[in-house]
Amino acid sequence: MRGKGNAYQGQKIFEKKCAACHTLFFKGGRVGPDLTRYQRDNLSTMLNSIVHPSAEIREGFEYQMVITLDGRSVGGFITERGIHVVVVRGLDGEDVVLARGNIEEILPVGRSLMPDGLIEDLSSEQICDLFAFLQRSQPIAQ
Repeated sequence: MRGKGNAYQGQKIFEKKCAACHTLFFKGGRVGPDLTRYQRDNLSTMLNSIVHPSAEIREGFEYQMVITLDGRSVGGFITERGIHVVVVRGLDGEDVVLARGNIEEILPVGRSLMPDGLIEDLSSEQICDLFAFLQRSQPIAQ
């Protein structure tokens, strides 16, 4: 697939489909892993991660549900497990700080925060464009 897509069009697709959660070249969200240092040149790994996001979840990004003693449920991945607090980053990218003493339990959800089917509505050409952008080693000059 390398070389067959338009990276400029792929950047637009990335911004629409991925950038709310993932950072690439210092732009984007902070819900999922920063893809800049990720192994983006391995097409099968990248494709599998997008098509089957729960098949292999990157360490530190396991979806957890934190139940508090007052009955609240806070979902996301844990960014900090301190002596006094647990910090959970939710789907909105915001961190929720919970007092350790107010936590009843922390339950692994067993799936990725990344939703299934993100590229199902893309054409083959758009998928090639997306991967042309993802596989770049440097940002596109604007």
